[in-house]
Amino acid sequence: MIGSPPTPGIQRYGRGLEGLVAGDTAISHIDGQQGRLLYRGYPVEELAAAATFEEVSHLVLFGELPDAPALRDWRVELARWRQPPRAAYDALRGLPIHAHPLAQYRTMLAVAACHIPEADSTGLDAQRRRPARILSWTAALAAAAIRHLDGLDDIPPREDLGYSANFLYQTLGRVPPADEVHAFDASLIAQAEHGLHAAALAALAVISTGADLGSAVLAGMGALSGVRHGGANQLAFEMLAALDGPESARRWARQAVADGRRFPGFGHRVYKCPDPRVAMLEPHARAVLAAHGMSDRWETYLALRQEVEGGLATKRIHANIDSITGLLYHPIGLPPSAFPIPFCLAIQTGWMAHCLEYLPDGAMLSPGVVYLREGAGG
Repeated sequence: MIGSPPTPGIQRYGRGLEGLVAGDTAISHIDGQQGRLLYRGYPVEELAAAATFEEVSHLVLFGELPDAPALRDWRVELARWRQPPRAAYDALRGLPIHAHPLAQYRTMLAVAACHIPEADSTGLDAQRRRPARILSWTAALAAAAIRHLDGLDDIPPREDLGYSANFLYQTLGRVPPADEVHAFDASLIAQAEHGLHAAALAALAVISTGADLGSAVLAGMGALSGVRHGGANQLAFEMLAALDGPESARRWARQAVADGRRFPGFGHRVYKCPDPRVAMLEPHARAVLAAHGMSDRWETYLALRQEVEGGLATKRIHANIDSITGLLYHPIGLPPSAFPIPFCLAIQTGWMAHCLEYLPDGAMLSPGVVYLREGAGG
């Protein structure tokens, strides 16, 4: 937990607290040198191959993969909260259509939070009952926010569908083919947890004050709205979509590297090697694009990636997960401005897990600073 560093003594860190170790956790392990990501000891690629997002969310939140009875109970609990308060949808109607869907979605959740059961209780038992409500409410609200972009009304959930299939149904008005639902589910698993990044830290700071879990998630959403954090997948796709085929991508990338340009979807604060989540999603992205007659976009992506990674090899810059998720989401039917929303739906699982891990013994976060006095005082 925060405040329990594995090694005592003075720590050195860079801008953005890079290199600072703030505590310990049993939730995930990120090996940025070897390109490994573990959730509760399980390699993420193995989880994506053999488990669903419902199973992985249970693992991340509560520490164990559910057996059949526990999974049944978890799915029942998730399904129970698929219909948020109507007041949240009413709030959406008052928002401008051109507002970013992530902002609309965040506003709706703030309204829904006013109706959450046990709103005044911040005891651990009450907090542990909230993840299912938050995961399911946010999926329904996110779908409505995306539909609002086209002036469309929300769609009621279907009880016969799993988490990913139901979200896509409520967003698109149809259930995509099974392989596309599986690909989307894999993308949620790949993004369900990633340590104490900026949004997770924002959520943790809020929960440490004695606030409820919904308020902590809203804080994480606010942090995620920044283009440096949650908006990179949209920017990466728009960069790729502007390129006219593989040869155009190669020419443009060579010049952009020479000009010192930054590339959304490339480079990572932690990974100094290939991001393992990219390789995990590659087969899904390639297959979904091919099924929609968009194989040329895959070839363009590979050409861009080859030139960028080759041109920046000495800086150890590699494609990260933001470079590839848009290649899944676009052919499935999500608009680019909505790409940050699946990331938010997934990563809030990790935020909530860190909050629940911190709560039993955690104090309010209140770090100190070193005052740098300029000039002589009076």
